[in-house]
Amino acid sequence: MFAGWYFWVPKIIGFNYNHFLAKLQFWLLFIGVLLKGSTFVIKDRLYRRISTNRRNSQFEPEEFELFFENVNKEKRNIYKQLRKKSGVYLFINNHTNGLYIGSSTNLTSRMVSYYYYTNNQNPSKLVIIRAMKKYGLENFSLAILEFCEKDACLTLEQKWIDHYKPKYNVLTVAGNSLGYKHSIDTINILKEKLSKENHPNFGNVTSPETRKAISDSINNFYAENSHPRKGLKGLLAPQYDIGGKFVFCYNRQGEELIFPSINGARQYFKVRWSLIKKNIDKNNWITINGQDWLIQSIPKQN
Repeated sequence: MFAGWYFWVPKIIGFNYNHFLAKLQFWLLFIGVLLKGSTFVIKDRLYRRISTNRRNSQFEPEEFELFFENVNKEKRNIYKQLRKKSGVYLFINNHTNGLYIGSSTNLTSRMVSYYYYTNNQNPSKLVIIRAMKKYGLENFSLAILEFCEKDACLTLEQKWIDHYKPKYNVLTVAGNSLGYKHSIDTINILKEKLSKENHPNFGNVTSPETRKAISDSINNFYAENSHPRKGLKGLLAPQYDIGGKFVFCYNRQGEELIFPSINGARQYFKVRWSLIKKNIDKNNWITINGQDWLIQSIPKQN
């Protein structure tokens, strides 16, 4: 802009200007813009650093028994430090400050499940897993609030839930709702309230045509749309990976594959179940689909 100004204005108005002052004005403006831009960049970086520190300032690593700043990068160290230990743990979302508190009698196995379900493509109903998928494991820190005996885990978990009131814990009571049963009195009250004419569908009769139409619609939907449990039977049904034994597979390049059960590994490699079972913890390399693998029931130690 100034180059055009200095070139054309004298030709238009017929007057020359002082070349020294013009060059001085140009360089002062040029240097000033650079200084202002660099100052903005420096301030922006400082602001981001201060903001990050403020986000994490509510916790200090010294507060905890153990602290892992980056769950993704420190996976090996987490496996090593928590092996054969039970206790109460805290996940910290460094992006939102969201918290999750849990406990386990086998912390290594519990951490393995978090890595597996977060990296799994299937959707999860767990709030903490959905958060880990959304923000990435690199944005989560892990703190061990305290180690404990196995029979004391739930009591201590409840203590820390009451203390922190974590956002990601759906239940405010330590443990889970699996296996929960209503009392006999509650069941009788529900039966009385929802019996006969009080039942939502009282008096409604579904015609055979309607039942057939519903059945056909469901069949057509699943014929055209995929779903996570389509075609899965037996151990691969909704009970898949529940109660299974984790399998860790390593190739010669150091790559790691984690499966929630022997059946999961068998399905991935498309081999017989017995091949995986017989070679677990044998410390022998086996060739599967043209590649050498080492199969273990515990994570590989560095």
